[in-house]
Amino acid sequence: MKKVAVGIVAVLSLVFLQPVHAEPSKSIVIIDTAIDSSIPELKAKLVQEVCILGSMVCPNGQRFQEGVGAATLPSSVALKGGFEHGTIMALVANRVNPDADIIFVRIAGLTKSGTMDTYSINEVTKALTWVVANKQKYNIVSVSASQGNHNLGTGPKYCPIRVTHAELIGNIDKLSAAGVATIFAAGNNRDYFRIDFPACIPQAVAIGGATEDNAMAPYSNAAPEVDFYSLGVFDTQIGRFAGTSAATAAFSASWAKNYKGTYQATYDYFVSVSKPAVGRTTTTNRLVSLLG
Repeated sequence: MKKVAVGIVAVLSLVFLQPVHAEPSKSIVIIDTAIDSSIPELKAKLVQEVCILGSMVCPNGQRFQEGVGAATLPSSVALKGGFEHGTIMALVANRVNPDADIIFVRIAGLTKSGTMDTYSINEVTKALTWVVANKQKYNIVSVSASQGNHNLGTGPKYCPIRVTHAELIGNIDKLSAAGVATIFAAGNNRDYFRIDFPACIPQAVAIGGATEDNAMAPYSNAAPEVDFYSLGVFDTQIGRFAGTSAATAAFSASWAKNYKGTYQATYDYFVSVSKPAVGRTTTTNRLVSLLG
């Protein structure tokens, strides 16, 4: 069970009846390559765009931009060359939870030759810093981050956590205390003993992939550090996609749909509805088979 700070909500009884206000929509943050915001389903739910780049520049000519168009690339660019990954994640999230608002944080730059630039954990860390600052403004309850690398150590302490990751981990802790799950993909290396960094960080929620018949997906990394295995195969408007990235986006959307007011209550809910699944080398009772 994940350890988080517990918040107390006080409910005051009022003498006079007050107008009923609709609960603000819950938002999920997708940290990814870029988005094609012209797709109707996404355009209708995209409430904010952010661009955070390491070497290339955002549409405004700077390495940071917030506002309409910040994370968007034209369809001719956004749906190929690796950039399509971000749009697919947004489509998967929207399919699982069409009521959730989407905030898209673009971390992949466009090179002068028209290809996708590399990005690092630094951009992910900065993206989470933005989420910490804007959690309340947008009623953010989950973050989907499908980035990861498999440059790991060996043995029980294989997760390559360094002192330079203090800000990253601090952001995850701050978000958990505020009720927000920071959800990372376990990776698709068929490693059944280790998962990607940063999913292996204990404070993160690590998601592995599951098949449509409630089994651990053979492509998915697997280890005790995985919190849940979630469906990782989806048909979208731009094609079929399978992987722990899709599982992460789907779980993030389902987290928002089933949010129980706090991080721990929501986490415990998913534990309670999980089902057994069998993998190649292990069995887990942490498979979330129903995301709808």
